[in-house]
Amino acid sequence: MSGTSRRIRALAGCIVAALAGLLLIGTGLHLSGAGWHLARCLSGDESPFDAAVLPAGYPGLGTIPSLPTTAVSDIRAVPGVAEAVPVQGGEVGLVGFGTLVPLEAVALDMALLSSSGMEGEAPRSASDAVLDKRTADQLHLEVGQTITVHGNGADRAFEITGVTASRGNPTFDVRGTLGVLPMSAADLVGPLETEAVHVRADSGVDPGELRDRLQTSLGGEVDVVTHTEMLASGDVTTETLPPVLGVVGSLLVVGAALAAYTGRQTTTSTSLLMATTVLSLTATAAVIVASAGLEISTPTILAVMGTTAAAAMAAMVLRQKIVAHLG
Repeated sequence: MSGTSRRIRALAGCIVAALAGLLLIGTGLHLSGAGWHLARCLSGDESPFDAAVLPAGYPGLGTIPSLPTTAVSDIRAVPGVAEAVPVQGGEVGLVGFGTLVPLEAVALDMALLSSSGMEGEAPRSASDAVLDKRTADQLHLEVGQTITVHGNGADRAFEITGVTASRGNPTFDVRGTLGVLPMSAADLVGPLETEAVHVRADSGVDPGELRDRLQTSLGGEVDVVTHTEMLASGDVTTETLPPVLGVVGSLLVVGAALAAYTGRQTTTSTSLLMATTVLSLTATAAVIVASAGLEISTPTILAVMGTTAAAAMAAMVLRQKIVAHLG
């Protein structure tokens, strides 16, 4: 076999390994919710809220617990709270799947919906609704389809105009969520109950610090979690699987880059694989941080990317000396 043929076969193997690694890392990004964090960091968008106040025992298996009517005013009185937005709704059922599929109908906050991201459009009329991604995937429902919802003693038809981007956290989202306009929620549920309060912190107040302040002030009748903690998976398998996928994927990408680096590959192909390594290591770091339930910050992402890129550039500059030394 000629030297050129061997180089081509080796390069093809490197590319296959790198692509397989990127696929594993991408799966880890999706499962951990880190993709949402990365997009927010790189775009400069803020989290839709910093912390959430939930009734103790939320989400409840039989019925959805609710907060007292004084909760919002009590939350707004806590130092460091810039804004408190109640999430109001109630229990309904989705008709047409053999048995009623339990859903939580909520009166949509458009600012929260727009910042959370979704496929499709926000509801514009009383017969429009947004469905959570997990329910849509499980029941094979898509944007544009019409569903029948039972609530407040009657059946009502809604067109699915959007599907939320996030699959949510199975610990908090034990039932699907149907987002409708406030007037539709009142018709569908009857008297709306406050099921959660989304809180934004004052400038300079850390979400974790805000959570501790709220928990101390409000006592044991409520549970307070940060937005990052709500996104982090509560299932052991999906807490541990994303980091494993990320690490294995990065090993494949790094291995491919090293094979090209120490082999007889061109500078161009080696440089591309080194650049891919920078992105893969940064993404894997995001997967690990998100799976741990920690907030991903732009400075951290840039620091990881910058450090890895500097190391890759130094390796390319010193390539001949290093390969000669290894040989």
